[in-house]
Amino acid sequence: MKNLQKKGGFDFTLFLLALLLWTIGIVLVYSATYIHESGPLAQLYKQQIIWVVMAFFVILALISLPGRIFFNMAYVIYGFSLLLLLLALFMGVSTKGAERWIIIANVKIQPSEFAKIGLLLALARYFSEQTVSLDKLSSFIIPCLLIGVPFVLVLKQPDLGTAGVFCAMALPMFFWSGLLLLDLFFLLSPLLSLGLSAVPLILSFGAEKGWGMSEAIPWGLFFLALCAVFYVTRPPLVIMAGVIIANLFTATMTTVVWSSFLKDYQKMRIMSFINPQADPFGAGYQVIQSKVAVGSGHLFGKGFLNGTQTKLSYLPEQHTDFIFSVLGEQFGLIGCTAVLLLFLLLIIRAYALTRNIRNRFFNLIIIGSASIITFHVFVNTAMTIGMMPVTGIPLPFLSYGGSFTLTVAILIGLVLNTKMSVQEF
Repeated sequence: MKNLQKKGGFDFTLFLLALLLWTIGIVLVYSATYIHESGPLAQLYKQQIIWVVMAFFVILALISLPGRIFFNMAYVIYGFSLLLLLLALFMGVSTKGAERWIIIANVKIQPSEFAKIGLLLALARYFSEQTVSLDKLSSFIIPCLLIGVPFVLVLKQPDLGTAGVFCAMALPMFFWSGLLLLDLFFLLSPLLSLGLSAVPLILSFGAEKGWGMSEAIPWGLFFLALCAVFYVTRPPLVIMAGVIIANLFTATMTTVVWSSFLKDYQKMRIMSFINPQADPFGAGYQVIQSKVAVGSGHLFGKGFLNGTQTKLSYLPEQHTDFIFSVLGEQFGLIGCTAVLLLFLLLIIRAYALTRNIRNRFFNLIIIGSASIITFHVFVNTAMTIGMMPVTGIPLPFLSYGGSFTLTVAILIGLVLNTKMSVQEF
């Protein structure tokens, strides 16, 4: 217990919020799987309890270490995470068409989860020593390489959701390292161009006729808005030219990405987001059943263990990716709101720690860790109510899964460590 009295003190509020969310998760996993008396889902909640207990010891181990160790070992951990991704790519266990798992000592782990930790530490180490600026494009080379290598390896598994987590974590860290919001907008604009230019391709997918010029209006309006921003802000000519070229390039490459890189099931996931009824027994099935489950909960829910969609197993992956639907059906809007408030309190508490921590490396760890959790919560909950495509991103603390539970534990442990460690390095 002496470690809890170290400089800065142990943040019991953050720890108790995490523990409460994990407890809720175990209850929901039980309610989602208790009807299975045999098979792989039988008594799955007991396995989740074991993972949560392990998570508790992981947190204790991390807060007992000097923070400088993570600084010194950042690039080593990053390199090790890349090695695991390569092993998953060439020797991975196939699960539903994706090479995402490797088996070590009879334990199946998901390397892409631990790659989040490796990238987090590597970016925190780099940004703590270097700054980035659009005026000096060469300053982006190393951080973009750090992000790009695991991004490509995970994308080839394929795991588009986790690859997106890398970018969602990196953007707030770029901002913390010195970029302005306007700079971030310029950096994100090519991605927005890619998305908007994909609208005609999405609308024409599976249709007999092609698309007309009218369907390209969204991208055209965005490009005009971008030009208006240039006129008002008057950035340096090299930045303006670079952003315009990047936007035109990504808009042009959208057809290539859609035709050559995205698989049919990924295209149908996007289609099911726009119109789930287009494939009600295929890609749209999960979204339709999830919305039915959440909507049927109404204000107070049907009660614990009384969810019909859950009992009948209409929800695929209801103990993992769609655990929020189980929550909504059984505990209604009140239950969903309460859990989301707990997430909000935890995220705010984590960000608030940066006010009293002057070490740049520690602050970047907090920003990156909180951003990963925020992205997972936002995308998962939006996915379950049909506001975003199904991406296979689990809900922190609540979804079943050993690798993901330990990843979240490491994130919490790192955040708690920043408050307890000596900051002078």
